[in-house]
Amino acid sequence: MPSYDFRCEKCGHDFTVRVSWREKDKVKCPVCGSSSVKQLFTSFTLLTGGSGGACNAPSGSPFG
Repeated sequence: MPSYDFRCEKCGHDFTVRVSWREKDKVKCPVCGSSSVKQLFTSFTLLTGGSGGACNAPSGSPFG
């Protein structure tokens, strides 16, 4: 199940929740209980099977 980062618009608390994408709209702040939360978009790491950390994406792809 994926993890999503949120910020409560009421109290400002940042938190991470493991929840299905179908349930993201039901997330509540664990501190104040508000349902007024905004999803934060954070970076992620893409690991490939290549050696030396090289990307094996095809030429011309957004990752190559």
